[in-house]
Amino acid sequence: MKEDAIQRLADLIFDRICEKQEAADQEYHEQITKLVNQGYTISDITSNKTDELGLNAEERLVGELARLQTIMMIFEDKEEYEKAAMILKKIDKINIKLNNGSGKY
Repeated sequence: MKEDAIQRLADLIFDRICEKQEAADQEYHEQITKLVNQGYTISDITSNKTDELGLNAEERLVGELARLQTIMMIFEDKEEYEKAAMILKKIDKINIKLNNGSGKY
């Protein structure tokens, strides 16, 4: 395969992955909305209590950090650096909450 054919294939694969992620995100949003409409409450991420899955605030923040880092890599791969920069700001805020000066994350 020539370089341009490989690049087109990579772009097609990347686009397909993004489409699937967007569909999964939409499904997740619909499920959360349905739960909220049924009376379930979504716990505050800054709470020290565990949620219905047994996750504490730190574990929820680490999960959100991983999600945002993945999204940022996708934007960087697509050379959408402005979007990546916005995600990086969110990542920095989560790192500040997680670190509290500890340097753990």
